[in-house]
Amino acid sequence: MTAALHKDIAAVAAALDEARAQAETGAPIDMTGLDARVAELCGTAQASGDKTLLADLESLLRALDALAEALARQQDSMAAAAEGRPDPHTARQRAAAAYGRGASPGALPDPLPEKSS
Repeated sequence: MTAALHKDIAAVAAALDEARAQAETGAPIDMTGLDARVAELCGTAQASGDKTLLADLESLLRALDALAEALARQQDSMAAAAEGRPDPHTARQRAAAAYGRGASPGALPDPLPEKSS
C-alpha cells in the first residue's frame, strides 16, 4: 500500500507541476477534483502511519505553492489586460495561443526553409 501511495502522491505532484507550467504560459487549467484528491492522499498517508511519506507530502506542498504563485501571476496579468495596461506577457500569451505553441521564451518558430534558386 505504501509503494502505491508514494506513486500516487508523485503522480499528483507531477500533475501540479504540469498545471503550473500551463498557468505560466497563460493557458487555462482544470483543477476539478484536485482538492478532494489531495485530501484523500493526505488522509490515507496519515492513516498509514508511515513516516516515509512525509517527504512525498512535502513535495506535494511545494508543488501546490508553486502552482498558487503561478496562478497569482496569471491573475495579475489578466487584471492588467482588463485594465488596458500594456503587458508584454499577455501579448506573448495571446500570440502563443493563436499559433498553438507554449509561451516559453525558448519556444521560437522553426526557421523558414531557404529558397532554392
